[in-house]
Amino acid sequence: MVTYVEENPLISLVEIGRNLRQDTGVTISVPTIHRHLHGQLFTMKKVVAEPVAMNNAANKQKRAEYVRKVMAATGSGRSVLYMDETNANLFLRRSQGRSRRGLRCSVKAATSKGPNVHIIGLMSQTGIIYWERRRGSFRKTDCSDWLRRALQACPLPLDQVTIVCDNAPVHCDLEAVAAEFPGLELVRTAPYSAPLNPIEAVWSAVKANMKRGMASSFSAMMDTTDGITQQEHRLRYLEAKMDAAMECINPVMCMNFYNHVKRHYAGCVALADLAMGV
Repeated sequence: MVTYVEENPLISLVEIGRNLRQDTGVTISVPTIHRHLHGQLFTMKKVVAEPVAMNNAANKQKRAEYVRKVMAATGSGRSVLYMDETNANLFLRRSQGRSRRGLRCSVKAATSKGPNVHIIGLMSQTGIIYWERRRGSFRKTDCSDWLRRALQACPLPLDQVTIVCDNAPVHCDLEAVAAEFPGLELVRTAPYSAPLNPIEAVWSAVKANMKRGMASSFSAMMDTTDGITQQEHRLRYLEAKMDAAMECINPVMCMNFYNHVKRHYAGCVALADLAMGV
């Protein structure tokens, strides 16, 4: 049974029982299969999709080179700052809830998710240095302009700063922006290396905070304010939850996020596989 699960994590208990009958002629009940797997420390979890090319030889080599660059920057006394963006809409909610046995767990939701609201941030080991939120699309020209504003607001000496960004299409012109600031260094993460970027943990914490707030104030979202449209009211509601969530990100959290990604460094340099969601 363990072999079946290791070969196909999505296999159902019924399918395991069917395979056992076909392979061994033994019939085992579904509850017995469940107890056996539980005893072998197998539990149900949310499925995390891992791209096929994530841990191929080329990407593992690029990941090792990226880690060496970050370690070299840190070792030479440079401040390593991470930038990234995320978005949210009215459909942001927890994916699990509670209800009585035999009943669906259902919640009220807006009819439309509405436009996306983006958050773009720059973080250091001691906190969020600069962030903005914006409605609608976020293009490469917007990203370049945002980075200029972030660097101008950065309190650190820019000739001792290394900016880390990923390979998203909106980041394609950032080398040109970095060249405008003497001494500034720009490093790109390796493909499929989100676990090595601490700002991804910031976005997870922000969205978790937003989900808590939105779950307890659904009526406030559905109410309308005189003088503005329903869509505008809901966008302002979403932005208020976003602002409140960003205020909860503190220096201790950022330090922990930095330290968390560093636990992967040794494995990356050794060309080990990197798992998503850890």
